[in-house]
Amino acid sequence: MPSLHANPLLEKTSEEILQEVRLSRIPQIIEDLEEKAKHSIGANRFSEARDYLKKAIVLKSAIGMKESEGNAELLTMISRIESKLGNQCEANQLSKLAKKIYHRIGLNFGAVSFEEKPAASPATVVAKNCGEKVSWLTE
Repeated sequence: MPSLHANPLLEKTSEEILQEVRLSRIPQIIEDLEEKAKHSIGANRFSEARDYLKKAIVLKSAIGMKESEGNAELLTMISRIESKLGNQCEANQLSKLAKKIYHRIGLNFGAVSFEEKPAASPATVVAKNCGEKVSWLTE
């Protein structure tokens, strides 16, 4: 099996991947992107990990897996990364989207760990002033 780092396809945009890869291969590409993201997180390259996970989410949505537990897990991972990067607004929005998916598919999202700030924290005040839409994620 070739190394994930040797697959130039993973460095392309999600749109390019969708144009160049058979639909039946997209789940494997998503898995590879998730693995690359985990390696990036382990190396403290959070922006890189976020980019791989965003690409995986776009691909999941394109193949009809938008309302899946796996997609909610990816949203949760990106939310944590955004929080580490100091992007609390985006982190809160992604966390809310993940919770909505868990609720819609009937999972108890109370058992899922979400990083949330106390109600009086400045991050929460900023989050209340955030826009409701995540810029890179389509509805």
